[in-house]
Amino acid sequence: MKYRTINIAVAIVFVLAWGVYGTYYFLNLNTSMQEVVLNQENVDKVYLQISRRPSELTPSTDLDMDVILKDKERVQAILDQFSNVKLKKVSKIDNNIKVAYIYNVIIHPKTDQDVPADYSIEILNSKFISISGSGGRRKSLYQTYKITDGFDYNSFKTSMDTLFVK
Repeated sequence: MKYRTINIAVAIVFVLAWGVYGTYYFLNLNTSMQEVVLNQENVDKVYLQISRRPSELTPSTDLDMDVILKDKERVQAILDQFSNVKLKKVSKIDNNIKVAYIYNVIIHPKTDQDVPADYSIEILNSKFISISGSGGRRKSLYQTYKITDGFDYNSFKTSMDTLFVK
């Protein structure tokens, strides 16, 4: 009888521990761009490198293009477009959403030294985004997110394309 009580107690503790872990996991699936990147950055201390590369829909004659933004107001305007974006962690993306270009916004610290970028925000399409970088931490991160709310892709694309006018 005593052996059975111990087994039941161990089973209950195991189920409770698994439930706590599951709850923690599911609570951390939803986040925002503000929490992941923007709260870590000071607009006065960063500049942006924005890249546009053609996707498989774009003719191969289009080349990758880069623009550097160091002006505080322009940097703030770009980062403001991400400020209300709500995200959900995912392990794979929906490749059925086709776009002409993939945009990559790289946040660099303003220093005289050759320092790696803090973050790289890659806009894969209107519904998916990947964030990589260390943000000043030792361990770097790479995570793909589904955009759940707060992002106007067409407005973002228009503002980016104005930077790449020849």
